[in-house]
Amino acid sequence: MTTLLSVVVMSCSSSSPLDQSEVSTTIDTTTSTSGGPPTQAPPLTLPLSAPPIYVVLFTHIEDSTPKGDLGTPVSLVSYMDWRDDIIAMAELARDRGFTWVLQPDWKVLVAAQSYEVAPVIESTNGKNVLQYIHEDLGVVIDPHSHEKDGYNYTDVAYLLEQLGVGGTTVIGGHIWDPSLPQFAHWDRFRNEVQGTQYPMFSWRGDILMGSGTPNHTNDPTVSGIWHPRDAQHYWEDDPDGNIIAVGAYKNDLEGITALADLYDNGSVDKTCMLTSTFHVFPKVVSSPVELEKWQTEVLTPLLTMRDQGEVVITDFSELANTFETDFAGQGCLWQES
Repeated sequence: MTTLLSVVVMSCSSSSPLDQSEVSTTIDTTTSTSGGPPTQAPPLTLPLSAPPIYVVLFTHIEDSTPKGDLGTPVSLVSYMDWRDDIIAMAELARDRGFTWVLQPDWKVLVAAQSYEVAPVIESTNGKNVLQYIHEDLGVVIDPHSHEKDGYNYTDVAYLLEQLGVGGTTVIGGHIWDPSLPQFAHWDRFRNEVQGTQYPMFSWRGDILMGSGTPNHTNDPTVSGIWHPRDAQHYWEDDPDGNIIAVGAYKNDLEGITALADLYDNGSVDKTCMLTSTFHVFPKVVSSPVELEKWQTEVLTPLLTMRDQGEVVITDFSELANTFETDFAGQGCLWQES
C-alpha cells in the first residue's frame, strides 16, 4: 500500500529546477487532513515537466573505526588503511564528478587528532586527511553518532570543528521510533544541545537523515522532505517546525525509477521534492573489487541519469537549501508501507 502524505502547493520561481519550461496550467485542488473534511486549497501551478529526483551518496564511519584501542599499533595500522581508502574514494568522486558525503563517528576523529602529524600529512598537502578531502577534493563532511562511550552528536560536531571541517547542521542518522529504547530524542535539537565529552561546546542540528531502526531491520520506505511535528507524530509535517527530515527511500536504482513514475502517473504533484539516499558502505569503500562493482552497477548508471537530467546528486545541506529556495520549504513526503 502506498500513501502520499502532506502534498503541498507552491509556485515555482524562475530559477527553480521545476521551471524547466513554460508553466502549463493552474488548477484548483482540495486537501484533507487525517480524519477531517476536505478543504479548498489555493490554486496549484504545475510545471510541464517533472523535477529530478534528488540523490545523496554518503558513507557512515562507525565508532568501531579504527580497530583496537586508540594509541596502540593495531589502531594506527587500521587508521592508516582507512586513511588510504577514503582518499581513494574522494579522488574517485572528484574524477567522476559527483558529490560524496562522509559522516564519521567520534573514534576516528579522536584518532585523527593523534595520528595526523608529520610525516603523515606530507602526502595530503600538509593538511589532516579530513581537511584534505574536504578542501582539496570536495568531500562534504557531516556528524554521525550512535551517542555511545560518552560522546553525543554535539561532541562529534566539536571534533569536526577542531579538525577544521565543521559547520554543517546535519544529524547524520538516528532512530526515529519513540517506542524503542534506542530512540534518539531528535526533538531536543529544537534548541542547542550541550556536549557530553566537551560540555563547553553547544550545537544544534536541524537536518535529520536516515530515519532508521536498530540494525536497519525495519527502516521505513519514505521519500521527500518534511518538518516532523513531534516525537509522536514524526510523519506529520509541521510547516512551523525548525527541523527537517530527509527521506531515504530504497537505496537502489529501481527506487529512483519508481519515484519518477510517481510524477508521471500523477500520484505525486510535480511541486513535491522527492529524495533517495544511497549508503556507500565502508566495506565497499575499503575493497577495490567491491568498489569497482559498485561503480559498474550503481555509480555509472546513476551518472547517466544525472547527465540526462533525471537526478541531481547533492549533499544534505545543499538539499535543504534547494528545498527552501526552489520548493518554498513546503513539506511533502511519500511513504510506502
